[in-house]
Amino acid sequence: MNKVNIILLLILYLTPLPDIHHPASAAEKTGNDSEASETQPEEVAVRISKVRIKGAKAVSKQDIEQSIGTESPSIRFWVKKPEFNEEVLIDDMVRIKRLYASHGYYDAEATYELKYNDDHSRVEITISIKEGEPVILTELSIGYEGDITDEVKKDIDKATPLKVDKIFSPAGYQQTKGAIEEILSNEGHPKAVVEGEALVNRKETWARAKFVVKPGPVYTFGSVTVTGNTEVESYVISREATFKKGDIYSLQKINETQANIFQLGLFRSVVIDPVYNEEDHVADIRITVKERKQGSVKFGVGFGTEDKLRAQAIWTKRNFFGGGRRLEVAGKFSFITQRLETSVLQPYILGRDSQLTGSLNFQRDDVPSFEGESFLTAAEVQKDFHEYYSAFGSFNVQLSRVQRSARRTPEERSRENFFLTYFNSGLEMDATDNILNPTRGFVIAGGLESSFRALFSDVNYFKGTVELRGYKRLMRVILASRITVGVIQPFGSTGTFDIPIFKRFFAGGSTSMRGFPFQKLGPLSQGGDPLGGNSLLVGSFEARFPLYGEFGGVVFLDYGNVYSDEWEYDLSRLKYAPGVGLRYDTIIGPIRLDVGYALNPEPGIRRVQFFISIGQAF
Repeated sequence: MNKVNIILLLILYLTPLPDIHHPASAAEKTGNDSEASETQPEEVAVRISKVRIKGAKAVSKQDIEQSIGTESPSIRFWVKKPEFNEEVLIDDMVRIKRLYASHGYYDAEATYELKYNDDHSRVEITISIKEGEPVILTELSIGYEGDITDEVKKDIDKATPLKVDKIFSPAGYQQTKGAIEEILSNEGHPKAVVEGEALVNRKETWARAKFVVKPGPVYTFGSVTVTGNTEVESYVISREATFKKGDIYSLQKINETQANIFQLGLFRSVVIDPVYNEEDHVADIRITVKERKQGSVKFGVGFGTEDKLRAQAIWTKRNFFGGGRRLEVAGKFSFITQRLETSVLQPYILGRDSQLTGSLNFQRDDVPSFEGESFLTAAEVQKDFHEYYSAFGSFNVQLSRVQRSARRTPEERSRENFFLTYFNSGLEMDATDNILNPTRGFVIAGGLESSFRALFSDVNYFKGTVELRGYKRLMRVILASRITVGVIQPFGSTGTFDIPIFKRFFAGGSTSMRGFPFQKLGPLSQGGDPLGGNSLLVGSFEARFPLYGEFGGVVFLDYGNVYSDEWEYDLSRLKYAPGVGLRYDTIIGPIRLDVGYALNPEPGIRRVQFFISIGQAF
């Protein structure tokens, strides 16, 4: 039987690509012959109008596009179409073949066809791929030379990307070695060695892989030294370590420590090097940092349908009087809100992942519900714990003057100034995969605000909110849902309509109910101004899907209402608004355009609403 056994690192996989040569210009072809350059017309560049990829199933078209040198034209009409170079395209056929080989398809073939327009100024490229049959792993063995617990062996078996009866690929082979080494390094074996070999029969499309694991001795953490810091005290750095002297060595804990130090915002770079004591099997840790400038100014501008043009300027002083403290002064301005905020942040107030923030703010609001000014000061403690959880508690003092608002009762109309003292607390569990643009996971958040006349506040009330959000990927579609419930319960001498308008619930707009204008969902005055309410129920369903490149689409259904009285949730009065949206992904989150249609609006509310903003609606 004619079998061809080939060691894993195939000649095809290791052969370097030929250099990419761009066509020489007319001047280069004629050299220094000025007379020839005068008589020969300059070559006109051929531009690529379209690139099609056919036959790709095992490898995504996006991965293919990223692996080749031929550039696809942008859908943005103002961007110049890329120049065509057939030499690059020829090399791309080899690149595609290598890409497929790295995925286990060693016999894949790629060809191309060109279709020019009449004057040969534009060309359409069609790339056709015959994937062939993948190589299947028929045998996988992992042997151990040294002491490893059965639990670690089980972890290795679960973590290995290579699986029997699944596709074998060189990438999976290397990933398997890396996964074994990573597990061992997290279990105290930084000197582990993983040896392996693989046999591949391309004709009969099978492969066998064998690994020998030599874990080496168990190491423990030793002393920690810090170098490179001049302004920041060493204890501010070393206290971020997630390990103590004598703990079993773990690469994961080193990576977590590095992330913690970098997140302090005090350094341009953080490098952690273990120094191994081979005799005592101890790993001393050397942390080397490069400090960033302790003062900085940041500017930003944006646009949203509700607040129109917005801008901010933030001045930050890091390591303010030492201890990793941070001073921040920010001015934030838009057509509906202007704020001047000053805050001092003290980290490590309750151990790692905690901070104490003191703030002093002046704010002016001109929103549909009211116009007024507020002076606020607060002290807040925040703590993150158990990876997904965070909690906060604060004490706040607020002095506000309401200059204009829609008011229902004579007592409301007689009140302009409010003095409030209140406590705020909250707990959140965030198990999503991305803060800016989640694709899976869920969020559970609850908050409670309480104000008491006994603490010199003008009103007595409890204000509670609960929000649930969930995200699930189904094929290429992200299904997202949200529901928020809130209630304000006045007590004592405070009545339902005594709650200040700036503390009531409002809904409607780009982040709540997209079939209604900003704050216009719920009770309205005779003049159409929002009154707010003491009960809130809003929710959304969304399906998010890719369209082309960085563009994506959304279809949604928003529902909800705001009710005047507390605990007044009347489901028969819910409002509904389906709609569609467009998203363009950026590094700061998606830019979005949403169009909502109110199925049952209040009189005077336009059924169709348009919103432009940054970030997902939820």
